[in-house]
Amino acid sequence: MNVLTWLKQGDPVIARLVNKYLLDQDVKYIDDGYIQKYIHLYDSESKRWGHGIYSPKWISTHYTLLELKYMEIDPMHNVYHEAVKNLVDHLWIDEKPKKGQRQQDMCIVGMLIQLVTYANIHEQRNPRMMDYILDHQFDDGGWNCQWDSGRNPKISSVHTTISVLEGLHEFVKNNYTYRLEDVKKAIQQGIECLLSRDVILNKKSKQPLHPSMVKYHYPPRWKYDYLRVLELLADMKYPYDQRLNQVMTILLNNIKDGRLKRGTQIPGLIHFQLEMTTYGRFNTLRALKVLKHYRPDVYQTCIHNELKGE
Repeated sequence: MNVLTWLKQGDPVIARLVNKYLLDQDVKYIDDGYIQKYIHLYDSESKRWGHGIYSPKWISTHYTLLELKYMEIDPMHNVYHEAVKNLVDHLWIDEKPKKGQRQQDMCIVGMLIQLVTYANIHEQRNPRMMDYILDHQFDDGGWNCQWDSGRNPKISSVHTTISVLEGLHEFVKNNYTYRLEDVKKAIQQGIECLLSRDVILNKKSKQPLHPSMVKYHYPPRWKYDYLRVLELLADMKYPYDQRLNQVMTILLNNIKDGRLKRGTQIPGLIHFQLEMTTYGRFNTLRALKVLKHYRPDVYQTCIHNELKGE
């Protein structure tokens, strides 16, 4: 058995993603497997999951929608549409904050753009959310959710920057046109911001920004790590940059028998356990997507080797 067969023996959601991204097949949307389980947990009366909008983490409406989006629920699914619109109603506030109140959380706005544009929802709040993102980009090309705090940061946050970049990428991918050239420029500047750190390094010390960033997580939630960056760049078909060398080496060193382990789980509440095996199908899929784009030679070796373990 090779790694592709092993992947397709998992949940139907993973099998579909393998067919689409690794085997280049035309696929239809599905509503079974993990997606069906999440839909069954939806409360149609409150239009929420987990009895909350942004919290409790990670069973709230916000983070459940992010999982469904990654699993590629049908973007026209009535539950997804209803829940996204309700989420925006609660998390996006048009009025200027009162004295002493904070502005919108930039991480959240970036994730809202991702969820809304995936669903091809066109409404009057979209341009205002995009203006907010574009108008508060830092000089170093990134974003920081603490931009309006008393801390007055001058350097962007990698956590915020990756969330915003994922949202901007979804905006472009789904053919939105508002301030499109500004969006494309912001994406390039945001990527350069991350590459200037070799993805994971403190510019001054040249040491990892945080130990967790050289690990990998699924789901990543709002947290930054090297695999999340590599997967985004591969999805963008971004040209290989030598400043990716270090994180590509980390990825290659973590791959065993063509697979990645389940990885570190970010603590918090979950609806149900996605995977119980030593090796993780989601993370393996993500790694193979990266290798297929950036290291096709290694990718071919991975998918043709016979597996030696579970």
